[in-house]
Amino acid sequence: VLDEISSQEKNIDLLKKAIMDEEGPMMVAQTRLDTRTKRPNVELVRDPAQYRLVSEVKEITDNVNRLQQTLAQAEAELRGLRRNQLSLEEEIEIKTNSLYIDDVQCMNLRNSISVNHF
Repeated sequence: VLDEISSQEKNIDLLKKAIMDEEGPMMVAQTRLDTRTKRPNVELVRDPAQYRLVSEVKEITDNVNRLQQTLAQAEAELRGLRRNQLSLEEEIEIKTNSLYIDDVQCMNLRNSISVNHF
């Protein structure tokens, strides 16, 4: 479980880095599109360059949304793994306590009872 948690944390870090890496190209594409639509003394023209900029912004936005969804799923899985880890640790603690009771407290009672007398 610890290895899975460590792996999931690395995966989450990589997803966060990937989302941050997409912010730069997104800002560049949005700035180009904004600059192109606000050119002075030029009619608003829908040419191949305009369509490509629009599709580029949409593509980057879709990539970021997909990465954010994957990040949310990874974080949910990490929470589940941590809950599982806590549950396992609690079970280990209970079993350790049970073994202690059996070995230390009950063993004295068992040793004092002689089986030959029955």
